[in-house]
Amino acid sequence: MKVSERIVNSIFRALFRLFFRLNLDALKEVPASGPYIIILNHPSIYEGPMIYVFLRPRRLIALAKKQLWERKFTSRLMKLWEAIPIDHLSIDRSSMQRCFEVLDSGNFLCLAPEGTRTNDPNLQKGKPGVAYIAFKKQVPIVPVVTIGFDRFSYYIKRLRKTPVEIIVGKPFEITLKEGRLSPKLRQELADEMMMRLAELMPKSYWGYYKDRPISFTYTRQIS
Repeated sequence: MKVSERIVNSIFRALFRLFFRLNLDALKEVPASGPYIIILNHPSIYEGPMIYVFLRPRRLIALAKKQLWERKFTSRLMKLWEAIPIDHLSIDRSSMQRCFEVLDSGNFLCLAPEGTRTNDPNLQKGKPGVAYIAFKKQVPIVPVVTIGFDRFSYYIKRLRKTPVEIIVGKPFEITLKEGRLSPKLRQELADEMMMRLAELMPKSYWGYYKDRPISFTYTRQIS
């Protein structure tokens, strides 16, 4: 790890500890070495950087919206963290190949199946592109949920730390091993990945999936 990244990560960790009350012991449930895909809910700007800096020294590469490369500070940060730029509506061939390379190298790929920051604590519909990555590489997937970052403005106005709960689920895998993923099947797999996040959360946060029962056809939990 570069010295500059060590310094930046240390600053971010200090800021998170200053402004948030985090149950960081939960992150010990994340495996120590990859390859793994980590999937997150994404209601704010905070959960991605938090996961990144507190999961080190694991080598973790995240997907990030390409607009972050248009501003000087965030562009430098994304380059330092080696993030992969994507359009929130789709993943182009170049970015997809980089995702594959991260996993082929035995590292962690971090992404939000919702495709972008939602600014809403409730789950949104999953994007089918993430299902394709999971199916193509057949690596285990770890669901990680954070609850509370959306309340930051409420607590900071009262000069209080924002309580944030971190929940790490059991790794799971895709049971579909071969064949072609039709658009319909991609979406069904993306929805099932979202349900792996939903089952870690109170039902009041399920949003788009509030009326969906917990059942899994295309994924299974692994030890």
